[in-house]
Amino acid sequence: MTSSYRGSDGDSPTPAPGWAPAPPAQWGPASTGSTAPPERRRRFSRRLVIAVAGPVVAVVALVAVLGLTRPGFLDKKVFDTAALQQGVLSVLRDDYLLDADLVTCPPGRPVTVGSRFSCSAQVSGAPKTITVTVVSSDGRFEVARPQ
Repeated sequence: MTSSYRGSDGDSPTPAPGWAPAPPAQWGPASTGSTAPPERRRRFSRRLVIAVAGPVVAVVALVAVLGLTRPGFLDKKVFDTAALQQGVLSVLRDDYLLDADLVTCPPGRPVTVGSRFSCSAQVSGAPKTITVTVVSSDGRFEVARPQ
């Protein structure tokens, strides 16, 4: 068998290699180094969602029912501390005709009919305790004589 093709040195032709390198990937960017496995999205189980959401919905429903059925459940009335102290001082000076000053009452007292609490005051230079009784839901109160 004779070949018309001759190699560069005039001898027989150079055989073609029996293998070829793989072609480059045609999808995605070329990466260097090792590739990490793709991130898996974490899914919450249905039972977990129900276990957490169930009690939350129950508490919200309970607050809504109490807010609608019990007046004042969501709207608590409390005394304005500065106005309360001024009112007690006014009663001590004007009604009991005492030389009183520096009245201090506890902050955030609720306006609950029949409740009692104590305030303190300086009467003629001596510390005294004054009992205050709430007499109406609109914030009226009685002031007892200092002790």
